[in-house]
Amino acid sequence: MTLVLIALLALSWTGLSLAVLAMLMKRLAPPRQAAWRAFGLSLVFNTISAGYASPGEPLSAVLLILACHVLLLPPLLLAARREEQRR
Repeated sequence: MTLVLIALLALSWTGLSLAVLAMLMKRLAPPRQAAWRAFGLSLVFNTISAGYASPGEPLSAVLLILACHVLLLPPLLLAARREEQRR
């Protein structure tokens, strides 16, 4: 049960950070490019911090963060495409 809660927390944190970063990057670039930049920036910093935050099992923490990012990339790109179509 604890692992499920940790995975849900990681997924929600990743989704929140990606959404906020993409929203901020949208001011500097078109929506699709902002989504990819937010994805890359979030992936780098969250992976590094997950690796350092779990001294016992850094590989499992990094794999969890990578899986969360991979799961959230398609909805992020879909939202960027919808945003571009509205313009």
